[in-house]
Amino acid sequence: MSVPGATVFGMADTPSWNRTGAAAPAGAPTGQQWPAPPPVAPPALTVGRRTFADITRLLDNIELAVREGYELPEFFDGVRDAYRWVSGRAAAPYTGRTGIPDAQQLREEDDAADEAMRTGPRRTHANGVQHAVMWVRGATEDQPWLIWQSS
Repeated sequence: MSVPGATVFGMADTPSWNRTGAAAPAGAPTGQQWPAPPPVAPPALTVGRRTFADITRLLDNIELAVREGYELPEFFDGVRDAYRWVSGRAAAPYTGRTGIPDAQQLREEDDAADEAMRTGPRRTHANGVQHAVMWVRGATEDQPWLIWQSS
């Protein structure tokens, strides 16, 4: 469809129009100016289904409670040991692995803690480890540590 008296510009008519620094031909619309895209935040480091920041925040909170005089029952000692491991600060309580675990290593620690709950001397500790690892894995939404409020 043509409109009498209208000038139509296409890329074939002006091959250099879209090069960097090139000016549009006289009477042609200028290129659209789009706003700069928003900055993209780097993805958060995750361990299992939880962010590393969430895990270390919980571990730091447990350690704050201990510094303020709270004596960890065996269950919460297991939770702390699990969070130490998944944050790379200690070896895994039951498999002995070191470093930040992958999904398979989380499952293996969960299984080892389950076995220790049935046969080991520290069953309550193993229960704490297993619950914390299950939360990290995303197998439960019930995070086992209640946030300690500093006095």
